[in-house]
Amino acid sequence: MRASFRSHSTPARTAEMTRATTGAPDTKQGAAPAVSIGMPAYNAARTIRSAIDSLLAQSFDDLELIVSDNASTDETWSIIEEYARLDRRVVPLRQPHNIGANGNYSAVVRLARGRYFKWASSNDWCAPHFVARCVAHLERHADTVLVAPRTRLFENTPDTYVDYDRDQAFDDEDAVARFVRVGSSLALNNVLNGVVRTDALRRTRLIEHYPGADIVLVGHLALLGKIVLLDEPLFYRRMDSFTATRLMSAEAVHRHHYPRNSVRSLFPAWRLAAGWATAALASGLSVVDSARALSHVARMTHWMSANLRRDLANALRYPIPR
Repeated sequence: MRASFRSHSTPARTAEMTRATTGAPDTKQGAAPAVSIGMPAYNAARTIRSAIDSLLAQSFDDLELIVSDNASTDETWSIIEEYARLDRRVVPLRQPHNIGANGNYSAVVRLARGRYFKWASSNDWCAPHFVARCVAHLERHADTVLVAPRTRLFENTPDTYVDYDRDQAFDDEDAVARFVRVGSSLALNNVLNGVVRTDALRRTRLIEHYPGADIVLVGHLALLGKIVLLDEPLFYRRMDSFTATRLMSAEAVHRHHYPRNSVRSLFPAWRLAAGWATAALASGLSVVDSARALSHVARMTHWMSANLRRDLANALRYPIPR
């Protein structure tokens, strides 16, 4: 399939940066925007311009774009600074050292001022009405916590894409049913790129430092409200060995999560199981519903038994400093 695609240029207006490059809020800022977009970036010089352009060209422009450079070694940071000089909606942030992909994803949320929040990869592309369509649905439906459009996958440019047919909504009336379906059926986590209520997001533990923490987050959000899928393909996701963890080597995935070897990298399966249990207990469910959610977590933990045993074996081999 082919889609018409046009590269959108950044609005040509010069303004002062709204925050210092340390990420400290500027107390002289005006009113908070309706939407905060958080873009974690690492060595993304090849793709970040297209990603930023697509967000600054959104038809819904009451937004800020927080771009956090995770101590890149290429030209990523200079590109971010360039955009911050040209558009006051761009908020530049640079991490002093690589804090891991999950840590950088959580960092942009902590600076968000909007009542809605959207994560945006530095590799992907969003159609011009992405934000507007999602916000409109959230404004009309108080029981919805997250809205995402359908996804198209591409490798080089969004000109040529493949429609992804496994996107799904988690909009059951029963919160525990939503939670169970996220844990048992969510495959490629495109829904995390949708627009979410910021107050709901801040009731979670965001994306913790272990593989699968992004899916745990979606499960927690599903306990807090409905997750809706718009039947419109507005999200274009890049899929190549540099940007998609499922196409990376095991070693590259490990570096993606843990740029430096430390005890934080130990017990990932145990941390994953604990994350599911914490989400079930931290969502304000009734005693009966908490028990139902924890029963599913217990089943998932049983299914992970081989990984749990492997974690213990790896921990025994971990070098102890002398």
